[in-house]
Amino acid sequence: MICVLVGAIFLIFGVVLSKFPANDINGTLGYKTPMSSKNQETWDEAQKQSGKSMIILGLVSIVLGSILWFAMKENITFSMHIQMLICSGGIVTMIICDEIHLRKIFNKDGSRKINIDKNV
Repeated sequence: MICVLVGAIFLIFGVVLSKFPANDINGTLGYKTPMSSKNQETWDEAQKQSGKSMIILGLVSIVLGSILWFAMKENITFSMHIQMLICSGGIVTMIICDEIHLRKIFNKDGSRKINIDKNV
């Protein structure tokens, strides 16, 4: 049940962040990491990407949590431990994927990487 609750929270925050992203770089709202805070362009991309990631994490957590909840009703304690591991791993994976996404688009200083078309 833990994964379902955490998944629902991430799903809600992901939808909110996608529809109403934090416009200004701040320490309170939005996806804030050193890379996302480099400049306004990295900030905007990070908010868009993290909203998508939160929606995906929320949906996956809800599905896996529901399956575990019903499959392991006899051993609720073990099921809860597994769900906490899944949720924690999902959050870490989400952050890693979001940071990889930012580093594919931006240099370390926050400037956008130049796309050179190899077919030219």
